[in-house]
Amino acid sequence: MLLEFSVTNFRSIKDKQTLRLLKTKKNELTNNFTTITLSTGKTLDVLNSAVIYGANASGKSNLVLALWSMLNIIRGSFGYQPNTGVKNIEPFLLAKESKNQPTEFELDLIDNGVRYVYGFSATEDKIIDEWLYQYPKGSPQNLIDRQSTSQWGTMSALKGKKKTWQENTKDNSLFLSTAVQFNSESLQVVFSAVQKLTGMFEAGDFDFTCYQANVSKESAQEILDLMQAFDVGIENFVVSKETAEESKIPDEMKDILVKKGEDLSKIKFFKVESQHVSDDGDVVPFNFKEQESEGTQKLFGLAGPWLRVLAKGYCLVVDELHNSLHPKLVAYLVSMFHNPEINKHGAQLIFVTHETSLLNQDTFRKDQVWFCEKENNATELFSLADFKVRKGVDNLESAYLSGRYGAVPYLK
Repeated sequence: MLLEFSVTNFRSIKDKQTLRLLKTKKNELTNNFTTITLSTGKTLDVLNSAVIYGANASGKSNLVLALWSMLNIIRGSFGYQPNTGVKNIEPFLLAKESKNQPTEFELDLIDNGVRYVYGFSATEDKIIDEWLYQYPKGSPQNLIDRQSTSQWGTMSALKGKKKTWQENTKDNSLFLSTAVQFNSESLQVVFSAVQKLTGMFEAGDFDFTCYQANVSKESAQEILDLMQAFDVGIENFVVSKETAEESKIPDEMKDILVKKGEDLSKIKFFKVESQHVSDDGDVVPFNFKEQESEGTQKLFGLAGPWLRVLAKGYCLVVDELHNSLHPKLVAYLVSMFHNPEINKHGAQLIFVTHETSLLNQDTFRKDQVWFCEKENNATELFSLADFKVRKGVDNLESAYLSGRYGAVPYLK
């Protein structure tokens, strides 16, 4: 489970901002957190969800993008060609002291009872620092200690061919990503833990849901059950594949593929046919992407990742969750993470929204609600837990919209 994510010097984020998912002392809404036992025998209460509010252009999406960028670098940096730089690094440009400084990311998480703290800093050209600590017995053990791109600390807790892994780590690649490719068993554990964090932007993930539906009849039925729970009128759906020649992708895209030497008859895309029942009981097929509403399409795109994350105990990060969805539908999707009969494995949801109807004391604890606002052109992240809220008295939605907590538009 994710305990904290921190980012410094990324897009609209100048100074270090930290999103925390550790529960504060209050024991209200006990279904909204999961108690996990550490390898030391101690327990921690970790929140199952966090919601982020803020005005347009306040940097909410940049916080999500920062996490997604970190994950992309971890997953992909081994494959970077030498001297091609580090992808996804975008420093804060509105201050002289920031635009030439590295961007920094850090994750604090728990996997199988062991706490790990992993982070790195990078410019657009190269990785600067990289660190990884594990806490199997409470005290930190150093697994990665990379300094000044190619200088290394002792890394005493790491077993295996450290010298080989170091020599094969390019200036623009992460040691973690490289060592895993060279079969480091101890770092594979951490790499796999990071892969349990998954993100998406507002449209969901159509292809992933199609893939999940093809895995088994049970998976397809679970997706259908979720769709039907929201009364979208779909009786069934069928997932198939069609070639690029057959598909209705834009001709411009087909031309690009042909120019790259691709064979359009061998490139395949998922296709979904949804089925409705007419007044006289006949099954009527719909072209899903052309005839279903934006809301139905988004729900389908969310369904696959949503159900997988809940089944596996992963962490899902979603931007603009409310777009094209009814507020009650959004509320139900969120409530699935707060229902111990559905969320049996400590899955987590982090999402950005403008849907203020969710902002009430029956849905979220104070420590689950976060706000973003700009101060001197830079994004600042802060928690509702920083404010005094009278239990059962204060209307959080009204208080937020009236500006009591900040993070609302200032209209000139």
